[in-house]
Amino acid sequence: MITPKPKKCKGTGIAKGYGCGEPEYLHRYGLCLSCFKEWLFNTEAGKQVLQKTQIKAKVKIQKELKQEQRKAKDESRKKSYYEKKLQNEINTIVRLIDTDKGCISCEHGWNGKATRQFHACHRKSIGSNPSIRYNLFNIYKGCSICNNWKSGNEREYDKGIVKYYGQEMLDYINSLPGKYPEIHLTKEDLQEKLVIARQIKSDILKGQDYTREEVNEKLGIYK
Repeated sequence: MITPKPKKCKGTGIAKGYGCGEPEYLHRYGLCLSCFKEWLFNTEAGKQVLQKTQIKAKVKIQKELKQEQRKAKDESRKKSYYEKKLQNEINTIVRLIDTDKGCISCEHGWNGKATRQFHACHRKSIGSNPSIRYNLFNIYKGCSICNNWKSGNEREYDKGIVKYYGQEMLDYINSLPGKYPEIHLTKEDLQEKLVIARQIKSDILKGQDYTREEVNEKLGIYK
């Protein structure tokens, strides 16, 4: 390691005109450490530099504190929290993919005139089939009445799948519980998938097209 040679202490830039003039190891602004400290605390220019430095340090500390608090909060949250968060993101993705469609069960909104709220409706319920809760082939846009008041309106749901996607799609949906009898996602897995799902949602909102198959593939849950 090469040791720097002492240089004449003579202020530069905003510290110009300051300095002891002695050969010293320089710190900042062409000043030795002793002169730099004196300039920092006893001149208007130095006080401005000090203030900016203190503000930057404070912002950095606050940022680090928030990161630590966020990390502690994430660690304290249970797996179920992330299961629900991921489901919410996937449900939003489904509604975005099906934005130009109506209710899969009763066709409300297919003509462009919609007076009901739309949900992301699972054909195979989460309670009975938790392993395929995130599979987009099991989720389609549906109206609030069919989803809430008619328990999914399953018979008409199936008819809608056949009408708009074909019998093969309905057969595939019915085969999903057997294909994926269970999934094993840790809390860390769910956090990772949540980041991916949010990015997919952001991409769609920016105009990028996704199919159900592409979303499933990118999420990597159903291989």
